[in-house]
Amino acid sequence: MKMTIIKPIAIVFLFSSTCILHAEEKPYITTQTPLTLFSTQDGETEGRWPFSTVKPYDYKLLAKDSFTVIHLGPNHPPIVKTVYGTIAATILGTPTMAMSKDGRYGIATNHSWRVEGSSLDMLSYPLNDPVNNKDLNDELLKQQVLSPQLSNMIQVVDLYDKDHKVVDRILLDDKPFHILSHPDGERFFAICCEHFISYKLHSGRLVELSRSKIEFGLGCFWIHPDGKHIIAGRTPKLPGKPAIPQWYRIVGNGVEKICDIKIAKNIDTKYLDSGAILRITPDGKWGFICQRTIYNGKDLCDVLIADLTMENPMVTKVIKQVGDGLESFAFHPNGKMAVVTCLAREKNALAILDIESDPPRLLYHIDASAGSQGIEFTPEGDKLFHGSPAHGRIEVYDVVGDFELVKNQKFIKIGYGHNSLTMGPRYFPKKK
Repeated sequence: MKMTIIKPIAIVFLFSSTCILHAEEKPYITTQTPLTLFSTQDGETEGRWPFSTVKPYDYKLLAKDSFTVIHLGPNHPPIVKTVYGTIAATILGTPTMAMSKDGRYGIATNHSWRVEGSSLDMLSYPLNDPVNNKDLNDELLKQQVLSPQLSNMIQVVDLYDKDHKVVDRILLDDKPFHILSHPDGERFFAICCEHFISYKLHSGRLVELSRSKIEFGLGCFWIHPDGKHIIAGRTPKLPGKPAIPQWYRIVGNGVEKICDIKIAKNIDTKYLDSGAILRITPDGKWGFICQRTIYNGKDLCDVLIADLTMENPMVTKVIKQVGDGLESFAFHPNGKMAVVTCLAREKNALAILDIESDPPRLLYHIDASAGSQGIEFTPEGDKLFHGSPAHGRIEVYDVVGDFELVKNQKFIKIGYGHNSLTMGPRYFPKKK
């Protein structure tokens, strides 16, 4: 047997290199540029995940909805604050929301829809707490401590103020499922069961611009980078009807439907119940569609991919059997890698996709905490953030090369029940 002898000088070199590497690393999570993460948390999820101390669970809600503001940068540890009981948030919807262009304000929705007979539908709420719109008045809406669980409401949070006050609340006569920033940085669009509503933000307060009637449906949407189109996943009944992606145009401040997005006949896949969450690639060419965002745990379902360059977009590609329920997408700035969150109550996974290849393909799965919701890459693409409702944390993955994610042992602690995540620049007041 041939033995390799490592000379003492080599040992010293390796030891020195390791020491230098660790000396240059900071003992906390950093980002290359100042960023703010805004995470909302749904206390009602204590009915789904075992973080309630009541055993057996009696469906009497004790947990408070909350949000967490996380300021990140290159030269300081994360600045983290979680605020309880000042907003209402629901996990039944989308894992993304809106932030103002300058990073000053975060905007979140809440709605009253619950799956009939589900654990969330079985909850009872503390006596004397306002629960829905009819319990609210102008005086209550001015209070900071206010979290009406079954309200139909949009809320604006000051991400710069040290107390992160709620600076505006708007009650709606429709159910707002999702709100996003328009690419122009000036407007915001919300999708409800029967309307698209557009807004602008003036000194932290939302001003309605237009309300467009649409056919009834439950679901979420994404705005095309051209600022002129929207893709939305919509189902008229949940459970019972598949979610059908639809293609819309933005006309002024209004929205008009163009067509349903059909599946090409040569593509071996189909639309499933609750496949209402989707996202558009940064180049605007492809719409990625999740499947079974609620009724997971049955079998492995597909990622459907719609060609948005067509006059009437159509699903022309599919990645088969990615996960037993899929929730959200993030696209790396390199245009090659995408990540989709899989759904599982305990041991969970992220699926890493190669979207540069033709056809796109699944590369591998990597460990993640349970119930994956929001997921975002940093603008530079060096890190990926992932939110877990079951474990009350934002996990961090370091990016190596074009397709490799390495799970960082450090994470950011937030409230339990994470349901949505958005990212933007950290706000700093302009110097006078």
